[in-house]
Amino acid sequence: MNIIIIGCGRLGSILANELSNAGHNISVIDRDSERLNVLGSGFNGLIIKGIEYDDEILKEAGILTSDAVLSVTPDENINITVSLIAKKIYRVPRIIARIVNPNRQYIYEKLDIETINTTQLGVDILKAKLSEKSPGEI
Repeated sequence: MNIIIIGCGRLGSILANELSNAGHNISVIDRDSERLNVLGSGFNGLIIKGIEYDDEILKEAGILTSDAVLSVTPDENINITVSLIAKKIYRVPRIIARIVNPNRQYIYEKLDIETINTTQLGVDILKAKLSEKSPGEI
């Protein structure tokens, strides 16, 4: 699969390495070269420093033949903008965006953008763990 990852913070860098190690063709875009350096010398994907929603940057990353765009920056506006460009202009088959502020989920829903809400996932996991019996408890 040809996948573009927008954002190379903790989530984006781990995702890029794991998907690359699984055999996917990965391009990572971030405007911060220090974040891109986190990928390390072992990363065999394409690393691009630039504005995440810039047309030339997206083309360099391979958006014309991309199977998926994962926009996982900590900036809601970037995630929404990139998702809309990928969806409306380039018609990328699969687009998933990270929701930063759960109170803004309605925007993604209204724009019909598939999302992952990392905050809500964390809340759900912690609540489930609290309801589990602790080790040694009968």
